[in-house]
Amino acid sequence: MGFITSKIGDMKTLFTVTIFLSLFLAKNLSAQSVNNSNTNMENQIRIYPNPSVAGQTLNIESENEISVVEVVDIIGTVVKQQKNENPGTKKMSVLLEKCKPGVYVVKVKFPNNKYAIKKLLIKDE
Repeated sequence: MGFITSKIGDMKTLFTVTIFLSLFLAKNLSAQSVNNSNTNMENQIRIYPNPSVAGQTLNIESENEISVVEVVDIIGTVVKQQKNENPGTKKMSVLLEKCKPGVYVVKVKFPNNKYAIKKLLIKDE
C-alpha cells in the first residue's frame, strides 16, 4: 500500500483507488457467498454505526443466530475476528480498536455455514 501511496500523491486519487479496491473485494466476496447458497443473506443483517470511527463499537444485528464476525480490510486481511460468546443470540458488538480509516467488509457467519457481508466505512474522528 505504501508503494501506491507514494506513486499516487494526492488523497482524492488514493480515496478513489481505495473505494475501487473495496468494491472489487466486496463484489468477489458477494459472488463467493452466492456460490455457497447464501443468496439474500446480506439483507438479514444490520451493522451500525456505519460509517464508524476507529476505537468505536460496531453493533451487528441479524435475523439468525450469529457465530462469528470478521472485519476484513481491502486487501483481504482479517483485522478483527470475534466469536459469539453467547450462543443463540442474534446481536453482537465488536470493538474496532485496530482499524485505520478506510473501507472494510464485515462478514457475519452463521451456525449453518452460511454468511452475510456488508461494507463498512471507518473515517477519521
